[in-house]
Amino acid sequence: MAAASPARKSSSRARRPTILVVDDEVILRWMIAEELRGRGFAVVEASNSDEAQAILQTSARVDIVMSDVRMPGALDGLGLARWVREARPELKVVIASAHVPDGKPHELADAYFVKPYDVDRLVARIRELLTSR
Repeated sequence: MAAASPARKSSSRARRPTILVVDDEVILRWMIAEELRGRGFAVVEASNSDEAQAILQTSARVDIVMSDVRMPGALDGLGLARWVREARPELKVVIASAHVPDGKPHELADAYFVKPYDVDRLVARIRELLTSR
């Protein structure tokens, strides 16, 4: 039996969806990033909105931005969500925070989770968002 050509191998391997996880709490960011990787996602990490914007302004492939609300940087998580809506409107935005912000984060985000959140529900919602593009 002949081996598949390299081109065929790469085309048969689907690209894993990429999630940009933005959270200044290193342990929490690492934990959710590892959980998402374990469930088949590619993950890019940023500790604040400045890092997230720098990543999103490159050619890095990102499908979903998942951000905390309170964090250092020029923008908080809601400001980052507003920026993503303007600069990269094709991206889905998930807000996950222990702090329920004033206003309506649901208008800025495609999903909103209050920490501590159920990871199974989060992953299910992420998968829904990815299929609804």
